[in-house]
Amino acid sequence: MTIIVTDGGIETALTDRLGQELPEFAAFVLLDSAAGRTALHEYYAPFLAVAREHDLSLVLDTPTWRANADWGGRLGYGADDLARVNADAVALVRELDEGDPQPAPEIIVNGCVGPRFDDYVAGERMSAAEAEEYHAPQVRALAEAGADRVTSVTTLDAAEGIGVVRAAAASRVPVFVSFIVGASGLLADGSSITEAISEVDRATDAAPEGYLINCAHPSEVATGIARDAGAAELDRIVGFRLNAAASGDDGAGDEPRAFAEAELALRDLLPLTTVFGGCCGTDAPHIAAVAERAQRDGAADDANEAPIRRG
Repeated sequence: MTIIVTDGGIETALTDRLGQELPEFAAFVLLDSAAGRTALHEYYAPFLAVAREHDLSLVLDTPTWRANADWGGRLGYGADDLARVNADAVALVRELDEGDPQPAPEIIVNGCVGPRFDDYVAGERMSAAEAEEYHAPQVRALAEAGADRVTSVTTLDAAEGIGVVRAAAASRVPVFVSFIVGASGLLADGSSITEAISEVDRATDAAPEGYLINCAHPSEVATGIARDAGAAELDRIVGFRLNAAASGDDGAGDEPRAFAEAELALRDLLPLTTVFGGCCGTDAPHIAAVAERAQRDGAADDANEAPIRRG
């Protein structure tokens, strides 16, 4: 099966590989300086190289996980500033491959819409209507700037996902929802993956193009999928962007080959998934390992399907 790869954990790679300081873990601030823009180019470049080498389509997130009202406000960015940086982020990613003598096969610019809050506090959660109103300005800015699609990333509950999906529908841009699960394989509000997918689909007439899981270790995702094995909602999951380390683990986490094996093993549980990439603690070597392992698996599948010749 042909896969689509993504970039990795942009914030952790910018700090660990490129030595950048990210206030409030916000990568979008780098758009406002020449040195910061250079660092962003240096972050993305190895992923483009992986896509070229393996002839794979590549999804690149905009550096806008924190570019919403609450997080932007902490950094002194008002509404007009945030509209500008969201648009600028799309333009930067769109231009990465321009003029290259060997362009990547296909670059999909994904407008990254992060959550309002990092932690789940029941009394502070938004309703779906509140989430739509909150995220609409960012979704609109990303859509108007020409993002190919937007994704609600590290989504803690169905209500926030519903809000982003409705905002995307209003801006006429394709949308995905990517949930985060913990060690139990459940979302932060205690719902299962399939319960969350079902709730979003019911509230939006199944408007999302598909669902992903991100910012969790492959073992945690496997636990969540196994909990709901056989549920039809699992067929709505199109991919994974996962962490190198499990929740609470210290250190760098899985090295690239082990990460690739663990992430691609999830295809045994969900064979329809096609998008594979990284989140916290992952960088270009992890994505290269995913591409290499998928290529080997594909070659083995082709060999197994070769016709038998009789002499």
